[in-house]
Order: sequence, then structure tokens, then C-alpha cells
Amino acid sequence: MRNLIQDLLHGLRLLTKSPGFALVGVLTLALGIGANTAIFSVVNTLLIEPLPYRNADDLMIVWESRPTENRNVASPANFLDWKDQTTTFADLAFVADIRTSVIGDGEAEEIPAQLATGNLFALLGVEPILGRTLSMTDGQPDQPPVVVLSYELWQRRFGGDPSIVGRQLNINRREATVIGVMPAGFQWFIKKGSLTNKPAEFWTPFVITNEMRVRRGRFVTVVGRLNEGVTREQTQAEMNTISARLQQQYNDFNANWGVNVVPLQTEFTGEIRPALYVLLAAVGLVLLIACANVANLLLARAAARRKEIAIRTALGANRWRVFRQMLTEGVPLAVLAGIGGLLLAWWGTSLLVALSPAELIDLSNVRIDSTVLLFTMGVSLLTGIIFSLAPAFEATRLNVESIKEGGRSGGSPSNNRLRSLFVISQVALALMLLVGAGLLIRSLNRLQSVDPGFDAANVLTMRVALPGRMYDQDEKVVGFFKQATERLQNLPGVEAVGAINFLPFAGPRAATRFEIDGQPKPLPGQAPGTGVCVTDANFFQTLQIPLKRGRLFTKQEATEMRHVVVVNEALVRKYFANEDALGKRITIFMKEENVPTEIIGIVGDIQHKQLDSEPEPMVYWPHPELAYTSMTLVMRTRNDALSVAASARDVIRSLDAQQPVADVQTMQSLLAKSVARARFSTQLLTVFAAVALLLAGVGIYGVISYVVTQRSHEFGVRMALGAQTRDVLKLVLKNGMMLALAGIVLGLAGAFALTRWMASLLFGVTPTDSITFATVATILFVVAVLACYIPARRATKVDPMVALRYE
Repeated sequence: MRNLIQDLLHGLRLLTKSPGFALVGVLTLALGIGANTAIFSVVNTLLIEPLPYRNADDLMIVWESRPTENRNVASPANFLDWKDQTTTFADLAFVADIRTSVIGDGEAEEIPAQLATGNLFALLGVEPILGRTLSMTDGQPDQPPVVVLSYELWQRRFGGDPSIVGRQLNINRREATVIGVMPAGFQWFIKKGSLTNKPAEFWTPFVITNEMRVRRGRFVTVVGRLNEGVTREQTQAEMNTISARLQQQYNDFNANWGVNVVPLQTEFTGEIRPALYVLLAAVGLVLLIACANVANLLLARAAARRKEIAIRTALGANRWRVFRQMLTEGVPLAVLAGIGGLLLAWWGTSLLVALSPAELIDLSNVRIDSTVLLFTMGVSLLTGIIFSLAPAFEATRLNVESIKEGGRSGGSPSNNRLRSLFVISQVALALMLLVGAGLLIRSLNRLQSVDPGFDAANVLTMRVALPGRMYDQDEKVVGFFKQATERLQNLPGVEAVGAINFLPFAGPRAATRFEIDGQPKPLPGQAPGTGVCVTDANFFQTLQIPLKRGRLFTKQEATEMRHVVVVNEALVRKYFANEDALGKRITIFMKEENVPTEIIGIVGDIQHKQLDSEPEPMVYWPHPELAYTSMTLVMRTRNDALSVAASARDVIRSLDAQQPVADVQTMQSLLAKSVARARFSTQLLTVFAAVALLLAGVGIYGVISYVVTQRSHEFGVRMALGAQTRDVLKLVLKNGMMLALAGIVLGLAGAFALTRWMASLLFGVTPTDSITFATVATILFVVAVLACYIPARRATKVDPMVALRYE
């Protein structure tokens, strides 16, 4: 132990004597360690740490599934049968996303909420900090309305009032009693593309009635807790059996529908998980490049210390003693780099949180905790060992014969081979990272160039969800939105106004089956399917969705039920490929009484959910056909869309002073959010690739500079014997280019093998895209030429007389 401490102190003294070497080494390693720590802090929070629920590994989300969708919300009636028949689940609960307006204690506000079965919080194992949670009796028809608040809503809207429990709130124009407040940070699962696309801020009981047994629609998210000792596979097998039984029993509703049991942790991180794994691999490569760089520096220093090590050997130091000393000399460098990396990680984690799109995943809880600190310490020590191994092994090869060498210190052939090998590795690893970043950049460009099917420029959107208690008749609902669009149309700067229930890129859409008049009735589960949207007469003109054939809704059809429908081209291609769809009548199963509607027009396809998917069949009903109380108003403006936002809010207040307006945003911002995951992954991987490129360039420069220093006598002799400047320049460049080309070839092979794991992150680009590979190889080659040219130019300036005199 004493010798070990002496070696560590000796290594620290060497660093203080070579501040330039120490600074370069610490900064190089700190970049790699900091990047790894920052990404690991995200991975630790999202993928490793348990969720804040009791025995969270036993919690599962239970989806209904079909051939085209493996994560579909469930039918309440099917849920009740699952609950009655399961033996592997200890309990099952469900939630349904809703939009609610809260009046009082400030301006009226739309707040995302969830209807939940009374056993939800008991199933999750989460206790409130005030009052109580929901119980099964709360969901009975004869019980008064109650509500459980999130901590954040309690603080934001009610100032953390300690007497909030028992207080009456006006929710959707109805009084409800606050019975509890959940802990800070408590969030419940929200399916991407759900009704609100935001975490719920309060929960109210789902009123359980006999009508729940009627199979009509799928709209709830089911969560279950496994019995002790039961695996997910066992539960999946049981649920498959129950599902098959329900298919036979209710064939008209459940034909071709199955069940998919997914761990809750997977659901929370499913979409971001592939990107995190790619980023984790990327920062690992950055760290390896940094280690190779520092190993090269240590090899150069070891070459300069050949005589010192030989003297130690002559005085009795054995190979193990020399090896241990060289190995421990790297530890102080690694520790300092670890401290620097931790500081960079603190900054980098904040940057990650700032860059991460909130609609993709919430990184607000990501932090540098004890686990991350241990990870950083471990990485620092491991890197210290890794980059010290090569110079340590090289030092054990020296012997007393080295004392007899002349005054010039130089590296041994094995030392030079190792340095060359490290440079080749750096170039290869950097190229692999650059290829990955290049693929993501090309993919993002392809994604952003996709035509959404409408013009998003200068379009403002705002959602208005009317309370059903006040607007309890279809005429009231249709009339409100008719007045709203007419008044908004008269605002200065507004060119056109329309309305739709499910705005593209803003969340979900409804979907159902339909039948075509005149064709045989399809078998259960084989009926054609389509998405369903409800619009007013001006929606298509406002978003400039082209009319391909037929006509759009008249003002009369937009105010009175006339049983007409507009469809998109995707529906026509799929179901009317060999006939004219105009004039055909289809029955859309979306209401209690479904009657045939006539197809009067065909519009162009629009991307409704995301840019990287094929347009799906869609039917558009006029508002009276299915009078939704929640509609999104769409306004096309002459200039900046946000400039009319305040006036538009005032219009809604003039119609109903207590009616909140939500999600005021531009259509262009919605399009930008749709590519959030691709942009996030691309930005981070590009940064890491740029760091890798910089480190690789520095590595090449360092090796060639060292070679020039070693061979200065040789260059002087060559020039004294008549060699031209270009001959020396060519000789040095050739040496560097051979290393760079070897690294490029090795990197291309590695990238070809590894980029296929990125396939799920790419759009319109193959993992082996030749343009990307060629472009990246060219860029890296140019950087290598520049890195070699600077020391090569220095070699041409060697004075032959000075070089010969030195020798």
C-alpha cells in the first residue's frame, strides 16, 4: 500500500511538472466522461430506476390489439370481463383521458384530467399527502362528484392551500369536492396520441353503470398488478385465452381483437428507448476515442522517459514494479478528468433537459444522484487503467541497454506501432459516429420535406371544449361554433376560419368500421375501417386541403343534418379502386343510430398522426352529423399567426365568459413537434460525432507531430543531400494518410455492420446509405489531410545544419 501511494504521488508530481500535457489529457478525457455521465443520468432515471409505485415491476398496461395496432385502448365492457375472469392479475383498473374546465380561483382554465376506477391509487400503491384517494364507492351513480388533485395543480392554482380538502370546485360547470392531494412529482401514464397529450392534473371517479357491459367503443387505458410470482408471459397466455373466449362470445365486436400485456416501464420509455441506446453507444465510442488520444500522449511521454525507466530497471525494479508505476501514474489524470467530466455532466444534463421535447418525454426528474456519481467514479478509474495499459506494457519491454543510447530519445518500433494503431482506431470510431449522425441528418431532412397535405404557414389553432351540462343539445353546440367562426372571420388580419374535432398532429382521432351500400354485409372483423373527423364548412379551404373531385359541404349541410360525407383519396384507393366513389352511400358505425351517408366529395390525403406514416382512409362528417362539444378552431392569417391570438380569445369570452381556451399554437409548431424525436436524436448524435471528429483530428496531428520531431535529423540529412521541400512534405503526408485511410476502411466496415441497429430511427434512408458513407469518409479524409499538413509543413522548415549539429 505504501508503494502504491508513493506511485500515485509520483504520478501527481509528474502532472504538475507538465501542465500542458495534464491540461490536454484532462480536457480530452473530461469530454468523454462528461458525455457518458450526462447520457447515463438520463438512462438511469428512465430505464434503471424503479418507477415511483409500489413494486412497480408488477404493473402492466393491458392493451387491446389487432393486426394493424398492437396498443389500442380497451372497451370498458371487455375490461369488466377481464377483471372477472383473470387469475394472474391481483387487480385491474382503468383511466380515460378527459378535458375539463375549472372556474374560480383565477381565470377559467382547461385542465387535463382522467376518469379513473376507484381502485386505481390502491392498485398503484401511492398514498396522498392530504386527504384520501378515490374508492370504489366514489364511482357509484348516487355518490356526489369528488376530485383528487395533483401536487402541481394544488400549488399552481390554489397556492398550496392546506385547507383544500373539502373545498368545492367548479369543474365543467358542476360542483365537485376535493378529497385529496397526490405527492409532488406523481404522474400517471399517458398514451402518446391520447386525448390531452398532457399528464393529468386531477382525477375524478368513472361512474360505473350497467351500460358499461354494453360493447360500444374502446377508449380506456387498463393497468393491472400481477399476483406474486406470476410472470408477464404467464399473464399474456391467460389473457390470450380470455380474449379468444370473448371473441367467440361477442364476435361482432371482438372479431380479430386480441390482448397485449406490456410492462409499465416499457410503456413509459418505449419511444425514446432506441434513441437512448444509440446515444449511449455513441458516448461510449467518444470515450474510447478520448482514451486512445490520451494513451498516445502517454506513449509519447514514455518514449521520452526510456532512459529513466531503464535506470530504474538497472537499480533492481522488476517488470511488475515498472508496470504498476506506469499504471498508477494514469490514475491522478483519470481522477482529475472525472471531476472535470462531472462538472461538464452537470451542465450537459441541464442542456439535455432543455433540448428534450416535452411532448416526447419528461426529463425534468433527471439528476446527478449517488448512482450517477458512482458511475462517474467507476468510468474514471476504468479509463485511467485503459489508457495506461499500453504505455505500461511498453515500459516493461525496456532494459539496461537503453542507457547506452545517445542523447536523442525516441520511441521504439513497438511504441510507434501502438501509436499508429491508436490513431487508426480513433479514425475508425469517429467515422462510425459520423456515419450515424449523417444518417440521422439525412433522415430528418427527408422527414421534414414530406408534404403534410395542407399549408401550415400562418395558421393559428385553438381548442374549445364546451361543458356538456351547459351545451346539452346538438343545436347549442353547432350554433356556438358557427358564431365563433363567423366572429373570428371578422378579426383584422384573418383570412379564413374553420373547425375540426381532431386536428392533425395534435393528438388522436376516432376510428370505426363502415359498410358500403349495395355490397354484401362483411363478416365480423372483416368490415372496412376508417378514421373519422368532424369539420365545419370552411375547414378544408382554411387549411388549403385540395378538393380532388365532387364538392365540399354547403353552409346548410354544415348547420343541419343532411347525411353527407367527404372522404379522402386513401379511402377511395383502398375501397373503391375499380368504381366511382362519388354518389356512393356508406354507413359509418359511430352513433347509436347509424344511417347511410352519401359521399359528395373527395379531398387530398393529409398526414394526420405523423409525417413518416402512410395516409390512412378518412371520412369527414359535417358538424351536425356528430356534434362534438370539443372542436379546434383553425385561423389562416395574413401575417404572423400568433398576432391574432389575444383577439381570438376575446371572441370566445364574448360568447361565453366562463369558457376557457386551450392549446393556442401555430400549425407550424405542431409540425415541428411531430419530428421532435428525430430532431432530438440527430442533435445529440451530431454533437458527439463532432467531438469525435475533433479528437480524431487532434490524435492524427499529435502522432504526425511526434513523428516529425523524432525524424527531424533524418529530414535534415535528406534536405542536405538535395531533397526538395515537396519531397519531405509528401513523405510526411504519406505517413499520416496511410493511417487515416486504414482507419477509414476499418470504420466503414464497422459502420456497415452497426448502423442496421439504427433502422427504427431512420425515415427514407437505408442504414447503409452509400451517399452518407461516401460523404462522411470524404469529410474525415479532408480533416486528416489538414491534421497532417500542419506538422508536415513544419518538417519542411527543418534547417539541415541545425539538425546535423544537434546530432
